[in-house]
Amino acid sequence: MEPTARAREIAPLVSAAIEHIEAALNLGIGFDPAKSTAIFTAGMAEYAEVALVGRLAESFARQAAKATLRLTPVTGAEAAEQLDSGAIDVAVAHLRTLPAHVDSMVLLRDPFVLIARRGHPFAARSPSIEQYAALDHVLVSPRGDTSGAVDRALADFGLKRRIALLVATYLALPAVLAASDLVATVPQRTARQIADIADIEIMPLALDLSVPVSMAWHRRATSEPAQVWFRSLLIEAATE
Repeated sequence: MEPTARAREIAPLVSAAIEHIEAALNLGIGFDPAKSTAIFTAGMAEYAEVALVGRLAESFARQAAKATLRLTPVTGAEAAEQLDSGAIDVAVAHLRTLPAHVDSMVLLRDPFVLIARRGHPFAARSPSIEQYAALDHVLVSPRGDTSGAVDRALADFGLKRRIALLVATYLALPAVLAASDLVATVPQRTARQIADIADIEIMPLALDLSVPVSMAWHRRATSEPAQVWFRSLLIEAATE
């Protein structure tokens, strides 16, 4: 075997060995969040940020007053690349297929609920699945997709809903719902956050559907004390 070919073959093994050595050394050094002035970056899908930011920010400020918490948008498709490049320390989103060098865990499973303005014709009762499908819906779709998990679930029952409005962010929902009879289907924690600032009703969904929110990190950071601490804050924020 030529030297260059042999080098390419063993390069991943050498890289993995170096990562394990660095992790061991870091464990010996330890980490004191109270003394840290580092920047900790989490790439988050919007619904995950809405659900977790309050508790995460409070814990972070209390434990690491000199450090900086940075939250930046990420989608499942972008997560591995941003972790590889070091642009983010962790990714928090609905994550499907991840490469072997990225570790992950499920932070929470958030059931979908139905929200509408207070006084909506269906606000006093939970609509059946047929009644739900017949309503006019607003869909939050950062990428402009015209359907989502709810539509795939409805299709299993031979039903289809009408998406009357697409918006890019959950921030648009309070104004949209207040001004119309549109309804929105959102994760439960997001619904609670919206209910804190808008006069809306939260109703059970006729579909048994939830969104799994996962946290992923590059394997090189698995045993790094600062990153272990950071991930522990996210786990704590996700625990109700």
